[in-house]
Amino acid sequence: MVRRLLPPLLALLAGCASSPPAIAPAAPVTVKVPILRPLPCDPPRLGRPALPIAGLRAGSAPADTVRAYAATVAILKGAVAERDAVIAGCAAPRSGAALANAAAPIAPPAGGTPSARRN
Repeated sequence: MVRRLLPPLLALLAGCASSPPAIAPAAPVTVKVPILRPLPCDPPRLGRPALPIAGLRAGSAPADTVRAYAATVAILKGAVAERDAVIAGCAAPRSGAALANAAAPIAPPAGGTPSARRN
């Protein structure tokens, strides 16, 4: 029985040994990944502004609620402008040509910073 099966098995093994690989070899791929660069300076920590909506109660009048929300929006807009000014101050220095074409720096919000308006 072994004499009958051995020649076909050897022929099958010889046929597999001479076949080309089923999968092509892998080629290296270059992937560009953005890397965050540190700021040239350590920005100061900005405090959280006191928001008028924190003082609202369940029984507050609707007019008081609307006024508190409007004041909160104004304070948060000022806080965003202050944050943008701090980040712009820590930006990397630009070349001379870039400075000539640069936009005007962000002005601080009218009425001072949100932290100065706290009660």
